[in-house]
Amino acid sequence: MRSFAAVARRQMAALGVAVGLATAAAPEEASPERLLAAYCAPCHSGAAPAGGVELNRASLRSDGVVDPILQERVWTALDHGRMPPSGAATPSRAERRRILNRLENDLLRRSRDGARVPRRLNRREYENTIRALFDLPAFRLPDGFPQDDSRAGFDNVGEGLILSPPLMAQLLSAATAVADELLGPDPGLEPAQSRPYPLGTGGLSMEGGGPAAGGSFRLMSSRNMASAAAWPARFEAPRSGIYRIRLSARAYQTDRMSYPRRTEPFRIAIYARPKTEQVYAPFEELRKVTELHVDAEAASPQALIAEVELLRGDVFGVRWEDGPAYSDPLRRDYSHQFLADRLKADRRYYAAMLQFGGGSRGTTQAQLYDATRALMESGDLDLSDPRLDSMPEAWGGGLSDAPHNWIKAFVHEELYRHGPAVDLTVLEVEGPLRLVEDDEMRERRARSQGFLGQRPPGATDEEHVRLVLERFLPSALRRPATDDELRTYAELATGVLASDAGTSVKDGLHLAVRRVLVSPSFLYRGLQPGRLDDYGIAARLSYFLTSGPPDDRLATLARTGALSEPSALADEAERLIRDPRSDEFVRSFTGQWLATRVLRSIMPDPRLLAFGAGDQEAMIAEAEMLFAEILRSNLPVEAFIDPGFSYRNARLNKIYGGRLQDSRMQRVPVQRDGRFGGVLGMAAVMMATANGVDTNPVLRGAWVLENVFGEDPGEPPGDVPAIAPDTTGARTIREQLAAHRADPSCAKCHDRMDPLGAVLESFDPVGRWRSHYPKFTAPRDGERPLEQEFYSTVGQGTVTGPAVDSAAVLPDGTRLESVIDLKRYLLRRVDVFARCLAEKLLVYATGRPLTFRDRLEARRIARSAVDGGGFRDLVVGIAQSPAFAVR
Repeated sequence: MRSFAAVARRQMAALGVAVGLATAAAPEEASPERLLAAYCAPCHSGAAPAGGVELNRASLRSDGVVDPILQERVWTALDHGRMPPSGAATPSRAERRRILNRLENDLLRRSRDGARVPRRLNRREYENTIRALFDLPAFRLPDGFPQDDSRAGFDNVGEGLILSPPLMAQLLSAATAVADELLGPDPGLEPAQSRPYPLGTGGLSMEGGGPAAGGSFRLMSSRNMASAAAWPARFEAPRSGIYRIRLSARAYQTDRMSYPRRTEPFRIAIYARPKTEQVYAPFEELRKVTELHVDAEAASPQALIAEVELLRGDVFGVRWEDGPAYSDPLRRDYSHQFLADRLKADRRYYAAMLQFGGGSRGTTQAQLYDATRALMESGDLDLSDPRLDSMPEAWGGGLSDAPHNWIKAFVHEELYRHGPAVDLTVLEVEGPLRLVEDDEMRERRARSQGFLGQRPPGATDEEHVRLVLERFLPSALRRPATDDELRTYAELATGVLASDAGTSVKDGLHLAVRRVLVSPSFLYRGLQPGRLDDYGIAARLSYFLTSGPPDDRLATLARTGALSEPSALADEAERLIRDPRSDEFVRSFTGQWLATRVLRSIMPDPRLLAFGAGDQEAMIAEAEMLFAEILRSNLPVEAFIDPGFSYRNARLNKIYGGRLQDSRMQRVPVQRDGRFGGVLGMAAVMMATANGVDTNPVLRGAWVLENVFGEDPGEPPGDVPAIAPDTTGARTIREQLAAHRADPSCAKCHDRMDPLGAVLESFDPVGRWRSHYPKFTAPRDGERPLEQEFYSTVGQGTVTGPAVDSAAVLPDGTRLESVIDLKRYLLRRVDVFARCLAEKLLVYATGRPLTFRDRLEARRIARSAVDGGGFRDLVVGIAQSPAFAVR
């Protein structure tokens, strides 16, 4: 049997390749080769090396050159303390530092500065650039525009921003739309082309009313277009102009009305609103364009004509203006006062409503009316019921859930069946009869004139084109235009003028603008390798902190060369952080680092709680507002772990508890050293790292490992199935993980991830604190599962499942009982978190995966921020770093 010394001697030469040394570089007893042989070779050699990492000459070489990827893996494992593993012989601090220094020196010699590929503008940057360049604040790319791929955790990294033929076609289409908006024909100068828009009964949308005899539509009292008001479902004004609306209407009254018969004319009004606005907007908030009157006693429909002004994209609605119920302008608070009056005035109806109970959730208004009316006429009601002496406590909700909608249904059926109401038999639109200039047209003309500028007296078309391009190109290219570029684009524009006598300067510049917007110099940043010049630094700083192009101040500093001075660069970074445009940085960085972008694609199981878009937006706002305050107030990076405050609103009461009443986000204190607060106690993060049904420690653990500790969790083996949530409660998550990790190839990564996820198990899929897992049961007939305030509460459709066990042991032997212990652990090692955050920021700022040199630079910046600085100092340090100034 060979001695350990013989094995060690054999390994020393091979391991020397890993550190790029000659074996005689240092005394044998202290050399890095000898240390690696002693501490690493016993496990990482032979037929089955640990982790598949074999430290010998063959595995460390690639085409005859030392493999830097494996070198960096060795360095990372030693630097993070993952190697040697617990229980194995461990080098002293000095020995570990000796190995790391030698590896660092070798890796730095081989480290390549800058990115491999130039950076294309991603979707968000493109939109912001167009908005700033052409003063188009509402510009958006179409929804079908291709999404950007992410690399190294972000969607602004060059390797993920490919330029495919389909994307190029979309960019050309976008460039044409921008040029049309800027330099297209003036629509206000064209004659109107009137056409009829006949609207039969199929073109009207009604809610709460319905077709009467003869196919007419019955208008009843309404507060908005969605409730018993007529509006054309398939019409929107194609242009801003004057339209002719023809109506045929008659008053509907019978002898069975609950209201006095009317003799004065019925007032009906036409309201307009942009199609993009909600149909539930109260009429009081819409634009009233005309009012018409219907004879109250005429037997035949009355023809009415009105000419009204509609803006492009408008729809219009017809409302019975002076109806007896909650369309009455004097009863704006229709949900309470009018309905309360109705209950007080009709004790029999109130008793019938209470006795019937509203029926099932599928009960229609007509069914509810018929059932309630039958009870009222039966004579069997208990009119002594004490509940009739006070108003209902609840008013909102669905048809079968609340008195408000029961009464609404009854009133609508009364009006529909017996009146009073207004019947519409004809509704037609014609136009535009003539155009009117709206705000959009005026803004468009002003933009065009601003872009073209004032033409000098006597200037030729060619001279005018060149003057416009001299102003435009430096802004579009984010640097001075070369003489060749100016000549090329000027020739494009003047070529259009020469080819057609009917063209104008606008037509020529339309082509030039389109061509600029699809040029590499516009779409890309950092086309040239190496160090960025001042214009490149100005663009990088601006896109880093605002996701948009440099403003005039940055452009001026770049022109004078001032951005080469670190102090000037720091001042500009501070200025942009204070600028409201930095909200784009906050949104974009937190959306990707904290994964809040995915919240909009997750809808929690409705058995957990009632959850809507407003709840998601509140969660996202909490994350962004916390990040923004830590940044702008220059709080220590520890504030991300245990800040002592957060931002909440009433919607988040269901997550964190509390009694906030306001829907607006507000700053609130949060207990330090507690469950909630910081990124590890934040609902947005907990929801983003779950699946909407239940939690998975692997997913959360991998996220924490990568985004808090800064370690790569690695890709899972392709032949290992994922853990599916077990909502039956048959097996605990620990039992599932134990089976999942039976394969040793899985255990080596899961030993790092799973403990971090396990301590977060007390947070449910939306971030609420729980003591037990849920176990869902099928509801009984006629029942539906109710929202659970906490999992440990036994309620309809849910029973208490197994108790949550959040205890875990980290690879270094530290035992954690809950997320509180994990926060304490991180606060003692805040340099680890700061380094992770600095690396994430450096990737985002430069748009490239980090080189080894970049990683060391991020570590230096993080250490400086921890040693007496704050988070804003860290961000400014990123901007001042040598890595920031290299493509």
